[in-house]
Amino acid sequence: MIVITPKLDMESKEALYIQLYKYIRNEIMEGRMEKNSKLPSIRTLCDHLNISRTPVVLAYEQLLAEGYIQSKARSGFFIMDIAESSFFSSNTLIEEKNNILSSPSRLYHASKYEEVLYDFGYGSVDLENFPFIKWKKMMNRCLLPESSELLLYGDLQGDEELREEIAVYLHQIRGVRCSPQQIVIGAGTYHSLDLLFQLLREDVSLLALEKSVNDGVQTLIEQYRFGIHSLELEHDGVRMEDVYKSKAQAVYVTPSHQFPFGMTMSVNKRIKLLNWANEEQAYIIENDYDGEFRYNSRPIPSLQSFDQNERVIYIGTFSKALTPSFRISYLVLPTRLLERFREKKHSYDQLASPIFQKTLQMFMKSGDFERHMRKMRNLYKKKHDILLQAIHEYLGDNVTIIGAGSGLHILLEVRNGMTEDELIESAKQRGVKIYPTSVYALEGERSAMPAILLGFGGLSEERIVLGIEQLKIAWGME
Repeated sequence: MIVITPKLDMESKEALYIQLYKYIRNEIMEGRMEKNSKLPSIRTLCDHLNISRTPVVLAYEQLLAEGYIQSKARSGFFIMDIAESSFFSSNTLIEEKNNILSSPSRLYHASKYEEVLYDFGYGSVDLENFPFIKWKKMMNRCLLPESSELLLYGDLQGDEELREEIAVYLHQIRGVRCSPQQIVIGAGTYHSLDLLFQLLREDVSLLALEKSVNDGVQTLIEQYRFGIHSLELEHDGVRMEDVYKSKAQAVYVTPSHQFPFGMTMSVNKRIKLLNWANEEQAYIIENDYDGEFRYNSRPIPSLQSFDQNERVIYIGTFSKALTPSFRISYLVLPTRLLERFREKKHSYDQLASPIFQKTLQMFMKSGDFERHMRKMRNLYKKKHDILLQAIHEYLGDNVTIIGAGSGLHILLEVRNGMTEDELIESAKQRGVKIYPTSVYALEGERSAMPAILLGFGGLSEERIVLGIEQLKIAWGME
């Protein structure tokens, strides 16, 4: 068994578990810990270093997650053969990290090269409860010789049987009224929006949208050179006076769970917005972001479900319901835009995998998707409630929670005198990854009170609590 004697600085701002993790990782990468060597047990190392159990557990967990060590039942922890694993030699790893540092940082979850123990990224989902066995079984059926057509490009509008399942699902869950013929499958939200903006070029020169919006959507809009009118946000959605003054031909909204601030558009405003669109012959682009997850109240039907005049364009994705990697989204187009799509007044190509589409269709038809969604709603509600409880316990009156009750993220307004950048950097020193909100402002403004975005979908219940506890220390709220 290896004896480990790292130099741990008890006065350092860097957490003990990060110091221990880095020491062991470097020893492995430099070859000073040989493959298959056994590490000390957690209790042995705690006693040897005279530290508590938590830093050792967290350091070992991170090493396990990154593939430096492996756990063998009833035997302990052992050094992996890095040369034969999916990781790199030390030189390659250093070179790769340098490349990462020069690349744009992710705004939705941490890179695998970042030394993060608690990642509150909004783009993460609970993968431990993904139905791997059932999904694999159905995908294997797609790879039989009789399904060989799935190895080709696929239908431009998307798998017809999948569109039938989506139409039924949307009507049952979100009240959307549409036929399968109105649905166009895409490879993610941005892909679907790219198609939509191509179809709208003839009608739209000025687009109104919420004053804070996803940065990827902002970039896409800039490519089409629409004029932009910013809409102020109130506690129940966009300020309608701004809509009336906008003279826009289309408005983009996230009414179910506004991104990033999390408010839900009231029914009263939904009706007013629909009346405006009908009077002005304008379109409403409804991105039903996080619409499937609502915890403390009855679901509010989609905007599209109220629409009597085909003014709403509905867009959604399976990224949160399943996993982002499948890249399956969908548009529900009004008749006029559907005709434009079929006339091929666009450069759109179907990029969503036919194999994934067919697997999802079978998953939905079997009833497994509905059962999975029920399970995930209960799971995410529990995580949501644990997060709020931990914030109240550890952060107390130093913060204000914004946007609770739905979706997979909340915002924290923090009152401790730190700037947004300082809050993020101090959290990073404690191994916690949190995310800014200022980057989503259309006009680049920062609010007087910094607000931090916390996603909870990808963290375990235990790590949610431990992460918030570390934020208390990082932000000096002890």
